[in-house]
Amino acid sequence: MSERWARWRERFGLRQGLVLVAAVAAAGLAVISYEIGALTTLEGQAVDARFAIRGPEPPERNIAIVAVDEKTLKAINVRPPIPRIYYARALDKLRSARPALLAIDVQFIGRTDLRDDTALRTALARDGPVVLATHETADGPLAVPANVYRPAGVVLASASVEPDNDGILRRMIYAPVALPTLAVRAAELLTRHAISSRPFSANHAWVDFRGPPGTFHTYSLIDVLNGRIAPRAFFGKAVLIGVTDPAGKDVFITAASSVPMAGVEFHANALATILNGFPLQPLSGGAEVALLCLLAAVPAVLTLRLGAARMLVAVIAILAALLIAVQLTFDAGTIVSVPDAILAFVLSTMGCVAADALIDRRQLRNLRRTFDLDPSPVGDFFISYRHGQSELASNTLRDGLARRWGDKRVFMDTEAIDYGDEWPTRLQEAVAACRAMLVVIGPQWLDARAPDGSRRLDDQRDWVRREITAAFVRSDVVVVPVLHDGARPPSEADLPDPIKPLGRSQAVVLTGRELGRWIADLDESIQRGRVKRARRLRTAAT
Repeated sequence: MSERWARWRERFGLRQGLVLVAAVAAAGLAVISYEIGALTTLEGQAVDARFAIRGPEPPERNIAIVAVDEKTLKAINVRPPIPRIYYARALDKLRSARPALLAIDVQFIGRTDLRDDTALRTALARDGPVVLATHETADGPLAVPANVYRPAGVVLASASVEPDNDGILRRMIYAPVALPTLAVRAAELLTRHAISSRPFSANHAWVDFRGPPGTFHTYSLIDVLNGRIAPRAFFGKAVLIGVTDPAGKDVFITAASSVPMAGVEFHANALATILNGFPLQPLSGGAEVALLCLLAAVPAVLTLRLGAARMLVAVIAILAALLIAVQLTFDAGTIVSVPDAILAFVLSTMGCVAADALIDRRQLRNLRRTFDLDPSPVGDFFISYRHGQSELASNTLRDGLARRWGDKRVFMDTEAIDYGDEWPTRLQEAVAACRAMLVVIGPQWLDARAPDGSRRLDDQRDWVRREITAAFVRSDVVVVPVLHDGARPPSEADLPDPIKPLGRSQAVVLTGRELGRWIADLDESIQRGRVKRARRLRTAAT
């Protein structure tokens, strides 16, 4: 196993291998999620959002709704269900307008007033064929109207609808048991051929909603009965009759809107979807899997070409482009599984970032070993400051570093020198042992004067200048200017030649925020500087 792992690393490289593993794992998890439908609820909500973004579309011109609405209920002064004789009169009125189809989304189960039941059966026989909604049981459909089996002029259809697990109605069903649903039956009568169940994946098909409730041309039943609607409003059209008033309790939240939609309008949307050839279809399973694999591969390719940091910037742009493309494909009639696509993309991105960070840490350890960057026992940090100017800031800095790394790993003038040591020799040893020099700079650091009035930095014997010069002589030490009390970073023009590089060094500001966090950030900055310097040395050596 170890030999195989070694050959694999030699062939692909550890970074490429780990990034590849991250992409493959992300693709695998996303495909599994897609296959088992783990994110079905989120996908439903994503479809709702796409309907909202697309907005309403023109209603189907060949479909009209006659509504038992609030106006009708007030006019006849009853609550649903209304007497069946009103439906009988409506059928006669509508048939005279010569519609292409009549359908009633009301279940006339059981017997009511004999005169009303007789009037309805007579109208159905006279004006049929009429699609009539019923409920299907294990023993078959219930006999309607009024428990009459096989009444003249009636084509039975199931009134069943099936909301998703979150209670939102997004898809129609072909047949709950054996009897096709109202929209399927109506489409068969209009097209004069059987509707195949093939577009109904697992007995379900997405409804291409034309818009929110009220999108279809809707006329009040009482206006139809009173002759207020011109016959041309129904000529050659499929006319669906149903209860739209919420009192009828036949309303549903749909993908088109959070406003409840009447069942009859849902059937109108379903009928329009069938007549238009099921324009809203999910992406095929094979294409969806291929897309998930592609999306998982994108962060991996970007990581290898750009690095993790720039990859993250590119990923944001690609994610925005993906969402736009998903909406455009939806508008064109194809549903892409957004949650699974984002899952593949995000998991791969996270895995690639983790793999890149792991490799960077590994390289950092190797660089430290290669260039002897492991911490020395004494004097990792050398604090250089000007006496009489920055004692407080320097002591604060020294205390913070000592708490994090220990007293022996921080050198600050006499505190790190034993009494009796020769000052110049011990000072040079401390500079030689440090891995980072922190030059504490206050507002007067640049213009500090000697007793004779000359600038101290211009004196080759000035100990601050000699400390900094000694640090810049070394190729493996990082020099960091630490500013306090509003001091500005010195420019190269203000510095003598031996320490001009200090003007090019990235300065940090000693702020009043929590010292421990500041020290941690400082140490990370120093580590990055050390690694960059070591890489330059390695490049130069090769």
